[in-house]
Amino acid sequence: MKVLIVEDDVDIRELISFFMTKEGYDVLEAKDGLEGLKLAKTYHPHIIILDLMLPQLDGNNLTKIIRENVDGFGSPKIIMLTAKTDIEDVLEGLEVGADDYMKKPFDPRELVLRIKKLLERENIKATTKYTYENIIIDTDRHSVFENNVEVFMSKKEYDLLLLLIKNKGLVLTRDKILYKVWKSSYYTGDRTVDMYISKIRDKVKSISKDIKTIKGVGYKLEKKTL
Repeated sequence: MKVLIVEDDVDIRELISFFMTKEGYDVLEAKDGLEGLKLAKTYHPHIIILDLMLPQLDGNNLTKIIRENVDGFGSPKIIMLTAKTDIEDVLEGLEVGADDYMKKPFDPRELVLRIKKLLERENIKATTKYTYENIIIDTDRHSVFENNVEVFMSKKEYDLLLLLIKNKGLVLTRDKILYKVWKSSYYTGDRTVDMYISKIRDKVKSISKDIKTIKGVGYKLEKKTL
C-alpha cells in the first residue's frame, strides 16, 4: 500500500513517514506541490497526505488536478493537513475532492486510524451502476449520466446524489447526510446540505421535482411505482 506525503515542513514530513512506515506502508515523500503532483502521476499512491499551504502548487489546486484527471492519477484517498480551520477553508478542501481534513497540530495515531477507516470503506465498496429514471451513476468511472449525456459534478455532489438514489423512497435526515457524505470530524451545518441539494436540482433537472424536502428533517428521493 503506497502512501504519498506532500509536506514542506521536514519535521512533520519525517514524523508522518515514521508512523506510516511503522504500519507497513510504502512511503513516498514530496516537499512541494509540483513534486507531489509528479509522484502522484508516476506512482499512483493509494493514500495522499497533503498539506494545504505548499510551495509551487497548493493543496487545493493539487487535489483539483488529481480529481479532474482520473485516467492519469487514479482515485487516491486524500487527507488534507492544515493550520487553517475556518469553515470556509474546510468546505473548500472537501469541495475540490479531499476525503478528510485534519488540523495542525495533530496526533499521528489519529491520522493512522483515519487512513485505516478510509481504506476499510474502499475495500467493501461495490463497483456497479445505479439508476433512477433516466439517470445512471457509474461508480467504476465515478460519473453521472442523464439521458446518456455526462453531467459534471463535484465529488460531494456526486456522493450526495448517489446517496439519494441508493436510498430512494427513504427519508434522509440532514445529520445522516452530513455523516455519510462529509466524512469529517467537522460539523458543516444544515446550510451546507441545503446548498448541495440545490446544486443537484440545478444540474440534474429531470429528477429535481422528485427530490422532496421534508420540512425540519431532511430530504427524500421519491421511489417511483409502476
